[in-house]
Amino acid sequence: TVEDRREADGVLVWHLPLPGAVKEELSLVRRGDELLLTAGPFRRNLPLPGALRRCTVTGAGLVDGDLRVRFTPDPGLWPRTP
Repeated sequence: TVEDRREADGVLVWHLPLPGAVKEELSLVRRGDELLLTAGPFRRNLPLPGALRRCTVTGAGLVDGDLRVRFTPDPGLWPRTP
């Protein structure tokens, strides 16, 4: 299950359950509209949800088997409101 949660500071956080994952064995790479995730010997290409495609990855952390990837909206990619 993947969830988008908007925090009070305007940052979007994508929660990815990774039970048994070890921080030292994790690797994340943003490539276009995908996030490439490596956890030990396992590798997955995760398509980003629409809102996150218009954001920049600003960090990630592993908390109790939950990978939390932080995204900041890119003002150049979001429509302006009048």
